[in-house]
Amino acid sequence: MGVNTNRRLHFAYAWPLKRWPKDGKQRVMPPFPEAEPWQCSVYYYWWEYLRRHEGYRDTCACGGKGAYAELFADFGDVHATDFWTWWRAHNHIFAEPPVRQVRHATEGETADERTLILSVPLDTKLALTVGQFKRLVRPLLKEAPRAKTQSRAQYPVAAKPILPALHEHLMVWDARQADNDCKDWELADRVGLRINHVVDGETIATRKSLKLGYDDILQVLTRRKQLAVQRHLRIAEQYIHYVGRGRFPYRDSR
Repeated sequence: MGVNTNRRLHFAYAWPLKRWPKDGKQRVMPPFPEAEPWQCSVYYYWWEYLRRHEGYRDTCACGGKGAYAELFADFGDVHATDFWTWWRAHNHIFAEPPVRQVRHATEGETADERTLILSVPLDTKLALTVGQFKRLVRPLLKEAPRAKTQSRAQYPVAAKPILPALHEHLMVWDARQADNDCKDWELADRVGLRINHVVDGETIATRKSLKLGYDDILQVLTRRKQLAVQRHLRIAEQYIHYVGRGRFPYRDSR
């Protein structure tokens, strides 16, 4: 059963917020200018991409039975509710284990690669004990930086998320599903895809280049739009494929 408040959970990346922070500070770059607080999180896009997975949709339609039944047991029906309702019920699958505390060792407990057991004299001054502790522990912590940063969530984020890119991939994917006959360059214009409009130091607006005329520049930009759309579609397809395997955002090629 999910946890109803994020205050009890810790996440490797920014989690969805119901409202903007009172201080007005942005924790991450919003995926698009009008984004809602809960959309400024990789976990929101995990939900969105999973909703595009046709096989998982079929499993949801069958009440959790089918090829993705095992994944359904953890993620539930992503089509049945809005994001926020789903998140409150399933956020624990992305949460990190509780931060471990310094404590008394139990009888028979032994050290391992993540735990150091010390003998602490109690007849010395606290300042001296703290100094000795730092000198002993600091080099050991430096030797194991991966252990401190590696996610141990049930479903860890597979790669550092770039929210604007995740949004653009999905935006292009949805536009293509809505109109399969639209040309790639037209699709780029339709969704307002970001394209570098500079060609040999000039833009279509200025047309000052002596190397390329207007038609040549237009042809180059059209090709850029085509390639950009095709790249977004390839990446989105891989993200959707692997999200059905519990990995996001993950791809094996560009």
